[in-house]
Amino acid sequence: MTDEVRRLFDAQERHAWSIEELLQSVRTSLGVADYSSVFRAVSQFEKQGVVDKIDLGDGRARFELRDDHHEHIRCESCGRVEEVPGCVVDDASARVNSLTGFKVTSHRVVFGGLCRDCAAG
Repeated sequence: MTDEVRRLFDAQERHAWSIEELLQSVRTSLGVADYSSVFRAVSQFEKQGVVDKIDLGDGRARFELRDDHHEHIRCESCGRVEEVPGCVVDDASARVNSLTGFKVTSHRVVFGGLCRDCAAG
């Protein structure tokens, strides 16, 4: 079970997996899987620093392989999530610092919009 969950993250078939999405894919691959086993595998990877938990503002925890910092965009119609390459907020950190006096050490930005498929339909 753990190996299959890791394979799904490594295959990068999807960006920012929910536990439910992982469970469905594991069931498709292996024929059988339960929520608690998939949850334990993801929790183990999170503790090991292999995956990061992200909040995209839709009430569902999602997980992705740990890599370079980047923002996300989520389709407000179908829920599709994609990575925004690089950090588009770095320049804003200096402005936030000058406006507030805070030294910015982290940020989380999720863009919303319509994916190509939903915008076309």
